[in-house]
Amino acid sequence: MYSYNGANHHEDYNYYNDYYNDYYNDYYPSYGNHGRYDYMDNEHCGCWDPYSPEMDPYCYPVSPGLIRSLEEYIKDELTDSRYYELLAQKAPTQRAKDLLMEFSKDEKMHAQDFMNAYFMLTGRRYQPPKIEDPKVPDDFMEALQQRILAETNDYKKYGEQYLKAHTAYLRDLFFMTRTSEARHAMRIPYLMHEHHRQTMR
Repeated sequence: MYSYNGANHHEDYNYYNDYYNDYYNDYYPSYGNHGRYDYMDNEHCGCWDPYSPEMDPYCYPVSPGLIRSLEEYIKDELTDSRYYELLAQKAPTQRAKDLLMEFSKDEKMHAQDFMNAYFMLTGRRYQPPKIEDPKVPDDFMEALQQRILAETNDYKKYGEQYLKAHTAYLRDLFFMTRTSEARHAMRIPYLMHEHHRQTMR
């Protein structure tokens, strides 16, 4: 007699094991013929209920294109973080320096968020390559202008990914990232205005 344990209903019994055995003995030969994905290929998603895997909002077929994009985004965000860090060293005021360092931390957090998504989707941890220092113009205003263009491009890029995302997790991820990039783009003109005031004195 099994004893109830509240987790898998009875101690020493888990219907996942039954499904696992049935799956490999072809008791579900037509499961993939209804537009559904292969459940056993998505175990890393944390989708443990064999009878309704589609109910897990975090579990969905992984697009190789998305994985490659995440790798690219991680490297881009780390590069952007370093760019702001270097640019902060050229800031004319402490307020400008603090704001640029805040941007740097935001970009690093974006990279970490994408690495978390990468792990969730693949079951593997992504190790980004060593990031070389980006070239930052000596002219502070020119450097800021470059960042406005870069941030608005990122806003568009992540917005497109938001529209293509198939899970709530990814939609939230891309929505919050694009919102952060938009906030950077909107605050950079303040830095430009402050720099202009400093040079006019």
